[in-house]
Amino acid sequence: MFAISTVWNVWRHKTAQSMVEELRDLGFDRLELSFGLPSKMVADISLMVEEGSIAVGSLHNYCPAPILRDGQTLSHTILPLSNTDEEERKWAVRQTMRTIETAHSLGASAVVLHMGKVLIRPTSPRLMMLVENGEVNSGRSDRLRSKLRKRRESKKEPYLEQAAKSLRDLAPYAAELDIKLGIETRYYPEEIPSLDEIGELIAWIDSPAVGYWHDMGHAAVKENIGWDSHLEYLERYGEKLIGMHIHDVILTRDHRAPLQGDLDFRPLGEYMKKEGVLKVVEVHPIATAEELKNGLAFLRRLIGEVGSEPEASNKISIG
Repeated sequence: MFAISTVWNVWRHKTAQSMVEELRDLGFDRLELSFGLPSKMVADISLMVEEGSIAVGSLHNYCPAPILRDGQTLSHTILPLSNTDEEERKWAVRQTMRTIETAHSLGASAVVLHMGKVLIRPTSPRLMMLVENGEVNSGRSDRLRSKLRKRRESKKEPYLEQAAKSLRDLAPYAAELDIKLGIETRYYPEEIPSLDEIGELIAWIDSPAVGYWHDMGHAAVKENIGWDSHLEYLERYGEKLIGMHIHDVILTRDHRAPLQGDLDFRPLGEYMKKEGVLKVVEVHPIATAEELKNGLAFLRRLIGEVGSEPEASNKISIG
C-alpha cells in the first residue's frame, strides 16, 4: 500500500479537506503528513481519520509546525537535533516528542527524522554544480570531494554526539507510544548521518523504536555526485528498514514523480515488498497529477500489486 506525502499539494490548499480530496483522486488513501503542516490542518485530518475517510501512516518531523523561538522562521534547517547548544537541542527534542504524540493520536506508526548537520562551510552546492555540468569525474570534483570528506570528518564529533543524545532522549518515549523513529538518508554530505553514521546511531541507541528510513532520491543523488553507492544503504541497513521515500532523480534534481528521471527502481522493489515497510511517494510540486497517477501504477506493478512486471524502468547514471 503506497502513501503520498502532503508536501506535493499542501501549499495550494487552504483546507485539509480539499488537500486530501485531491490526493485521494490520484488513487492514494494513505498519507504522510509533511514537515511544518499547520496545526489546524492536522486537527482536521485527525477528524477525517476518525471518520475512516483517510489513513495516516507516518509523519515527517516537525509536524504539526513547531513552536518557534523569537526571531526564528519556519524552515527545514531550524531546530536541529544535533544542536551543540544544549538548551536548543532540548527544545528540538520536546518539539519532536510533540510530533510523536501526534503520530500516536492519528494511528500512524512512524516519524521520519532529520538528525541535523555538521556545521562547516557548505561546499556540496559547488560539487553538485560541477556534476550538473558533466564534471563528476573531473579533477576539480575529486579535489572538492576529498576536501569535503576531510573537513567533515574532522568536525563531526560534537554534532554526532548531540544527535545521538537526542535519539536517546526520544527512543523510550517513542517505544512507549509504539512509534518507530526513522533516521533518514540526507541530501547533502554535510548533513547527519553519513552512510557509516546510520549504523553507529542505531547501534548506540540500541532501541527497537529506532531504525532506518531510506530516501531513495537522496541516496541516488549521493551516488550521482560520486559520494556513496545508493544501493549500499539498503544492503547495509535493510534489516532495520522502517520506510522509504520514493521519488525519481535527474543527477542532483530529485523529488520527481517515478518514471520522470533516471533512477532504476527494479532493485528497490524487493525492499518495498518487505513486510511492514512504509512506502511513501514524496514528490515536489514540479510533478503533475498525471505523472503521479502513472508513477503510482508503475510502482504497483513493480511490487506485484496489480498486473505483471513493469514495462518501463529507469536507470541511474553517475556520469
